[in-house]
Amino acid sequence: MRQLRGVGDPAAGEWREWTGRAFHLRRRLSTREATSVGPVVDVRGTAEAHRRAQRLGDRLRFAPPEVLADELGYQL
Repeated sequence: MRQLRGVGDPAAGEWREWTGRAFHLRRRLSTREATSVGPVVDVRGTAEAHRRAQRLGDRLRFAPPEVLADELGYQL
């Protein structure tokens, strides 16, 4: 948590999850971060998601099938 001080805006939204193997912390962007990277866009199930997946190539073999299905818009 100390390493993430100043990253994101916990007041705008923060999600913590322990999967039994790894701890995940997700936060919404701060106003300053959002200004520098532009608007957040949900690309799940779009042509952009497919282009991004293609750029990852062989590294996607590590992703769980249900995550890929959600991101790329496929039915399992």
